[in-house]
Amino acid sequence: MGTKIELAAQNGSGETGYATLTPHGDGTLVEIHLQGGPAGVAQPAHIHPGTCAKLDPKPKFGLKPVKDGMSSTVVPVSIKTLLASPMAINVHESAKDIKKYVACGDIKMSM
Repeated sequence: MGTKIELAAQNGSGETGYATLTPHGDGTLVEIHLQGGPAGVAQPAHIHPGTCAKLDPKPKFGLKPVKDGMSSTVVPVSIKTLLASPMAINVHESAKDIKKYVACGDIKMSM
């Protein structure tokens, strides 16, 4: 059973979607689905400590860049570990404009 994380647009990007967290052996499969992003542009994505409202700028786990609205990465920790302290999935505009956040979602148990 997976957990679904809603990703909200940031900085007027218009990029919204969701991420799913699914157990994968000792790790967690993180799949990102975004709409409204630029075609063919690799957008860096990470799991950061904190929440979207108060994000630690230093990533905890790197994720494969979102390209054409999709990204799929296995991180080396369990969902339980990801839920144990506040963390968020964050997507950046591009490698060139890494400081501009375009979407974010707090990692919490979905109901």
